[in-house]
Amino acid sequence: MGYRCPVCGSPQQDDEHLANHLAMTAMLHGEDHEAWLDDRVAEWGEYTPPELAAEVVDDAEAIDYDEATAEDAAVDIPTAAGDDHEHEHAGTHPTEELADPGEVPDSGFIDEAAEQAVAEAREMTRKRRENLADSGDDADDGADAADDA
Repeated sequence: MGYRCPVCGSPQQDDEHLANHLAMTAMLHGEDHEAWLDDRVAEWGEYTPPELAAEVVDDAEAIDYDEATAEDAAVDIPTAAGDDHEHEHAGTHPTEELADPGEVPDSGFIDEAAEQAVAEAREMTRKRRENLADSGDDADDGADAADDA
């Protein structure tokens, strides 16, 4: 059984995923999720996910997770004018539209090992983009980044 977030309505797979969603969203974005947790669970940042789940699950709507995520995925996205044919869009966007990995701000919430992993991922992304630019290919082939690591 899943749960819908009592703040934003996002479907979560189970009570622990709900607790993680609430806490992570509160820590990263603050505002509504943080205020909601502050009102209901004193010192919520000190709780483990199972402990927090026990505190928040009663305030969440129980849902069929698979059904809820299928409904969310069934959003009708209109196509551009004159674009009346079906085709894949994944991985076809030009690299110049992608954010520079060096421009992604540091959240301040990660430890040294996680920062190293992020730095490695940024370097892999930079190398993949160089390879794409050199080949003139806009397709995103995840194997290129893995090969360069």
